[in-house]
Amino acid sequence: MGKLTSQLKPAYSKQQKQYVCINCGYPIAELYRKYSNTAIKTNQCENCHKVADKYIEFDPIIILVDAMLLSQESYRHMLHNCDFKLNWKLSLVLLLLESFALWRQKGSTKQDAFQNEIISEKGFYICCLQNIIDYCITTLILFAVTCVHNPRLVESTGYNKFGLILLKALTIANFSKIFLLPLIVWRENTTDLGANIHQILVKGHHLLALVYIYAIVGNVQKLQSFFIILPVYLAKEYIKRHMSVYLELYF
Repeated sequence: MGKLTSQLKPAYSKQQKQYVCINCGYPIAELYRKYSNTAIKTNQCENCHKVADKYIEFDPIIILVDAMLLSQESYRHMLHNCDFKLNWKLSLVLLLLESFALWRQKGSTKQDAFQNEIISEKGFYICCLQNIIDYCITTLILFAVTCVHNPRLVESTGYNKFGLILLKALTIANFSKIFLLPLIVWRENTTDLGANIHQILVKGHHLLALVYIYAIVGNVQKLQSFFIILPVYLAKEYIKRHMSVYLELYF
């Protein structure tokens, strides 16, 4: 327990930080009380009367698994109640993983004069740049949509802070890309149809993750979040497709 308390201290002991209950999203002053070096007691939420954040005693791997299972409680914990450094590092690894998967896909399907460049090392860097721009475009579009749809929320949170929360949310939603790993490892043992179905399932999970986490960030119902995320997602895919052609031609 002493080791656990020492790990929690940097992320949870600052009283000036505003936390939220992971069950209902109600703001709270502190998540736990420390009685000794070996004893802490989690606080209850004043609104829903449940443990405000059960994840402060959980291993990060368990939190990540719950996030992959689309748990909104884990989303709130990762967005508001913990140090995000580990998630930034993981998102970088997933960016490389997604770029590698895209690079292999283009290398196996490209049949024109650009084939040699696409399957070269330069092609991998182009895929990385494409995915980074993809994340930025999605963040900007959702930020603009939220400013129009719910300007009070953005103003009360603060433009810079809300933009950071939105970027964190998209980073967490992109954890779905870890499901691309089996496709990379066993690509030679599957058919093109199987690979396409796998990619559709990954995209579907990613879309659901965006819907669930934006419902938290945008303070809307899941159905309303779906009708906001879907056109944003389609617009992003349209821009991404044309941007990919441009990058391959001029870089």
